[in-house]
Amino acid sequence: MREIGEAADAREDIDFANAPKQIATDRGANIHEAFENILTSAHADYRRSRIRIRPIVDSKGSGNRKRGGQKGHPGCVRIVPKKAGKTIRVRRRMKCSKRCHKARSLEPTGRQAEHTIIDLAFTKTGCKKIVRKYVGEKTHCPRCNIDFLPPAISRIWRHAFGHSFQAWAVYQRVTLRLPYSAIRNVIETLFCERVSMGGVLGFIRQFSDYYSSTEKLLLKRILASPFVHVDETPINIQGSQNYVWVLTNGTHVVFRLTETRETTLIQKLLSGYEGVLVSDFYPGYDGVKSRQQKCLVHLIRDLNDDLWKNPFNEELESFVAAIRDVLVSLFRDVAKYGLKIRNLRKHEKAVDRFYKQNVDGGKYQCEIVSRYQKRFQRYRDSLFLFLREDGIPWNNNCGERAIRHLTIQRKISGTFYRNGATPYLRLLGIAQTCRFQDKSFLRFMLSKEKDVDKYKERRRRKYSRIVPKRREAERQQT
Repeated sequence: MREIGEAADAREDIDFANAPKQIATDRGANIHEAFENILTSAHADYRRSRIRIRPIVDSKGSGNRKRGGQKGHPGCVRIVPKKAGKTIRVRRRMKCSKRCHKARSLEPTGRQAEHTIIDLAFTKTGCKKIVRKYVGEKTHCPRCNIDFLPPAISRIWRHAFGHSFQAWAVYQRVTLRLPYSAIRNVIETLFCERVSMGGVLGFIRQFSDYYSSTEKLLLKRILASPFVHVDETPINIQGSQNYVWVLTNGTHVVFRLTETRETTLIQKLLSGYEGVLVSDFYPGYDGVKSRQQKCLVHLIRDLNDDLWKNPFNEELESFVAAIRDVLVSLFRDVAKYGLKIRNLRKHEKAVDRFYKQNVDGGKYQCEIVSRYQKRFQRYRDSLFLFLREDGIPWNNNCGERAIRHLTIQRKISGTFYRNGATPYLRLLGIAQTCRFQDKSFLRFMLSKEKDVDKYKERRRRKYSRIVPKRREAERQQT
């Protein structure tokens, strides 16, 4: 046994159960190397081109809910700061807001209304906690016998924290993936303020409602682009499996949540779409009535994995080698000239020759090769669509890149709560849009702008950078 263990690395008749060896013939090794280069080029091409809260169900309606903290959430009495860093005088309300006498003038009462807001002030080098007090005169309507607060105070009357403070908390959750409990601890440690986990979720809901028009604008611009990447991933919603769908054109991102993996939602969103749908080989996308480009990266990975599992299957090796001969020269021109049909149209002859020799007239005994033969026949029009139309991506890396942030969050959180999933996904789509456009999601929220494309960041400061060791050595020598 000791001799076997020492010679296991060199002997072909011994394998490891936890890490099987990757065995291949000389021809197979060349095929694997070519496919790995193609997969690497796909990732490089993308880089160049890319720009838990418990649900409350109330059958009697929300109006019958009891006031105060929700069941299961700890309550707290907030201490209002006595001293404010800044006092803001606001105008009183001039007209009554009731419909029956909306234009009636209000009478001043001489009593003051005030409300304190805790917020953050962001500077070029950081942020600090600030306290603002809003003061204004109350007014009275003699007809309806109601006192009215100043408009500026009535808008923030139920809020203890300002817009910047809430934006910072949303950024911690959406971009930095911190759990609600961790955000609560950070707020208490840094700013000496206590916020419940339900309060953090309330920030996310409020910003989700504020940016509902932003999401509609993003979807509109995605559907106006010449191609759309679509991908999906499962997530756990309180013990039941749901699916999140992502739609992106490389600069705008939108997420949608469904209870099943049926593509009914995607078919509805893309009804009448005249562009190209870029997706993987999930059969549900076949029901979308639009031109499609299948992700060749998924195809190459499947071929590569099956060839590793069957290194001595000559029929499979010959079939994969024929595909390799077509793809290597094709992607060499893609890397050199880009996705221009004037430089790629010449490869259609090689593709037709491959289909004629290996797909249409081939009869294979190997079940794996027969399965790939059917796949090539089924997706003949959508595998090489990028050879006939300008600028169409040949992989779905952009869609996978957009949804990867959610998959990492899924590993961290494990599960999502139903009433917090949709607001989170809306803000995540805006955050990913900012990321694809190389903009700060936090700065975008602080600006209160609703159009990501129109938002322009200020000139960024020059940060310190690491000096290469070679330069340090040259400096020491001089």
